[in-house]
Amino acid sequence: MRLSKEENNKLLNAIPLIAAYVAFADGKLNEKEVFSAKRIAGLRRFSGNFEPRIRQYYNEVFEKFDDRFSDVVSKLPNDEGERNEYLEKELRDINTLLKKISPLYAEQLVHTYRSFAEHVAKAEGGIMQIGAVGHKEAKAMKLSMIEDVDSI
Repeated sequence: MRLSKEENNKLLNAIPLIAAYVAFADGKLNEKEVFSAKRIAGLRRFSGNFEPRIRQYYNEVFEKFDDRFSDVVSKLPNDEGERNEYLEKELRDINTLLKKISPLYAEQLVHTYRSFAEHVAKAEGGIMQIGAVGHKEAKAMKLSMIEDVDSI
């Protein structure tokens, strides 16, 4: 089944949503995490580790990453708890879209979403904490609200 233009845009927003969710996990947005998120999305456009369809997805995400990320952040509540609830709900809604695409493509996307979240979480680690991930970020990067394809 093909996604409508609106549904496809929601699927493309998954990456900025994940970036915001992980970056705000510790209560504050860190520019290193945002920079890293955009850089990772950019690199995935060319990675030989991904199928062409996944590379094309990341190409589309990267083309408007700044606008999409700014749009996501502009809609976030100031309260940390409300912000997390909002982001979790938006990410949970991705499951509906994943059910509408081929299972192989959905499985590949979910895999890349989780590895993307891990990279963003590790971006803030300082010189002595290279790759260090705090407790809240470690929990966030699991993206537990996004279901595995076999359970969709």
